[in-house]
Amino acid sequence: MTTQKHFKQRVRARMAKTGERYTTARRHVLAAQAKGESTLSETPHFPGVHPETAALRTALAHAGVTDPHTGAPFTEAMVFGIAGGIGAGVFHFYYAAEDFASFYVAGRNSWHDSDVYLHNACERFGVTPTILETGGKKKAATNLVDAVAASGCAIAWVDMGLLPYRGMAPGMEGGGYHVVTVYRVSEDEALLGDLAAEPVEIPLAALADARARIKKQKNRVMTLASTQTDFDLRAAVLAGVRACRDGLVNQRMKNFTLEAFKTWADRIHGSKGKESWEQVFPPGHRLLQGLRSVYDFIEHYHTGGGLMRPLYAAFFSEAATALGDDGFAPLAERYAELGRDWSALADAALPDDVAPLRDAKALLARKEQLYLAHGPAATAEIEGIWTQLGALEKAVSADFPLSDAESDRLREQMKGRILDIYAKECAAQEALGALLA
Repeated sequence: MTTQKHFKQRVRARMAKTGERYTTARRHVLAAQAKGESTLSETPHFPGVHPETAALRTALAHAGVTDPHTGAPFTEAMVFGIAGGIGAGVFHFYYAAEDFASFYVAGRNSWHDSDVYLHNACERFGVTPTILETGGKKKAATNLVDAVAASGCAIAWVDMGLLPYRGMAPGMEGGGYHVVTVYRVSEDEALLGDLAAEPVEIPLAALADARARIKKQKNRVMTLASTQTDFDLRAAVLAGVRACRDGLVNQRMKNFTLEAFKTWADRIHGSKGKESWEQVFPPGHRLLQGLRSVYDFIEHYHTGGGLMRPLYAAFFSEAATALGDDGFAPLAERYAELGRDWSALADAALPDDVAPLRDAKALLARKEQLYLAHGPAATAEIEGIWTQLGALEKAVSADFPLSDAESDRLREQMKGRILDIYAKECAAQEALGALLA
């Protein structure tokens, strides 16, 4: 595999020049690097921002599908946009027996179903996906070997909590829905692509466990075969935009649409119902859990920062250039602004003037940076960060750094930001419709 020479140095240089966070600077460096990628033999492994789009980009390149505008493999931003772009979703849960509250905010189209997401994306790219599934351990191993041999790489569904190089905290297995790209399978090991700059070697037994852990995924692997003869980039771009527009408003549940953001605003402050933050996330460790989740899912959980809105902005900028159509440029500006607004909300959730909350933010950012920059070499340090986060949670449970009034004021301020974002998201969604008219 090609070494990503000087990649980390370029990221750090950009951080020093712009003041951006690691994930933001990395996203820009990845985009710039993609413009110079001309042949698969030079870059068989593509680092990425988001698991599904990074894996799909690699699989498309192995299938011989290239961008007609550049003759090179598609960029991740273009793959992201054609695959359906952004989405919306908000959920929270409270587990009384464990006294644990969880919160999730989603930012990708079809975020709840990566199988459907990838199938729809393949259709727009004119490629035929082959899916192999089984509940049997031996058959799963055979399917993986056959898939890699047939296509040079395969997308595999795994539980991130059981990937040893990820350094996840104990007890997180079973819910880490994730995909990786498998490049090679030997008797004892497999070589994976998983967002970081370099491919990762993993014991084959560990990969088998990660594939089998989430039962409904049935040890799923996907390969691609190109059937396209005359790829219409404009048609694919517009189909992706249409899927995004429809997905933001037409779903079976309100929590899967832009309305989820308004519901979140209503619940985070001014409501005393059982679904309100006042009830689910009272001051103490549960409020920390909620605030941590807001920050992490917006900025670091495979989003590239800004709840994936900056990645979508990059798609529109690239589409404007590739298609020679300035009509895409205003959408790039809209979503770049929304990305900044989402990042500002994430920052506000863990204020820098409250030491324990500032420390939690720094630990979460450091954890993400370590993996993306160093991969398996950082596993031990990442595990240590999970331990520190657990200790911090215990400490704030005993002595929360904000009074009830201060906690209320923080939630009120966040509500104002969420409502502002909601209004801008709705306006942007309408602009998507105008583009398609």
